[in-house]
Amino acid sequence: MFAIDCHDHVYNRRIAPKAVQSVGEFYAVQMNCTGTSEELIKIAQSSNVKKFVINAVALSPKPVSRLNDFMAKEQAEHDEFTALGTLHPDMEGLDEEIERMISLGLHGVKLHPDSQSFDMDCPAAMKIYERLEGRLPLLIHCGDYRFDRSHPRRLVNILEAFPKLTVVAAHFGGWSIFDEAIPYMKDRNCYMDISSSMPFIGKEKVYDLISLYGADRLLFGSDFPMWHPVKEYEMFMQLPMSREKRQKILYKNAAEVFDIDITGFDEEE
Repeated sequence: MFAIDCHDHVYNRRIAPKAVQSVGEFYAVQMNCTGTSEELIKIAQSSNVKKFVINAVALSPKPVSRLNDFMAKEQAEHDEFTALGTLHPDMEGLDEEIERMISLGLHGVKLHPDSQSFDMDCPAAMKIYERLEGRLPLLIHCGDYRFDRSHPRRLVNILEAFPKLTVVAAHFGGWSIFDEAIPYMKDRNCYMDISSSMPFIGKEKVYDLISLYGADRLLFGSDFPMWHPVKEYEMFMQLPMSREKRQKILYKNAAEVFDIDITGFDEEE
């Protein structure tokens, strides 16, 4: 069964080694992937993971435009890629950059409150969500036992303020606090991806969370280069569920959220 990996970080080859090392140190994870587009393309050629939603995160306002240009270039050069842009709450020219992102053909926005050092529901961030509502979907990192900036209770404030904003809360809405996130994420008007979950909590717990939240709200993702997309896919395929639910999680939901062409996906075995 084909899949879309909805959560992949791709770095310029010049900075990829340093970026991968930095992320690995931040999360205390041994990184085994290079973080380059070439590696992702190679993965796509040898597996059922056929498409990737790529993103980059601006750690400060200065590189926002440059990173959005890089994402657009990667998308244009690789049919396997659907690219998200980045923004920063402290940036100037927010409206202009959103318009430029749309003109570049980017399919959404990725934010990471912990890495970008802002409270998810701070006034400056809420301004971003207001501008995105009804226009571009948002993939946002949620959860970290070490920080409060990305706590899922803050996401509730966003969802209630902007009910027409399409949100994908990464990592079941609560990386490293998966159980703590449940009362905040259950029955909410948002999607969630399942990336960076199985290596930490195992397949049985992931299956329990999928059963709790429902296949209609979930998207497959690996969090490359932290984890290998094919290995994540293989673990997911070991979970017992119907073909219909697998299709929703592996590609149908992502295709709807990020406007991805999946012609031929339903015909594969």
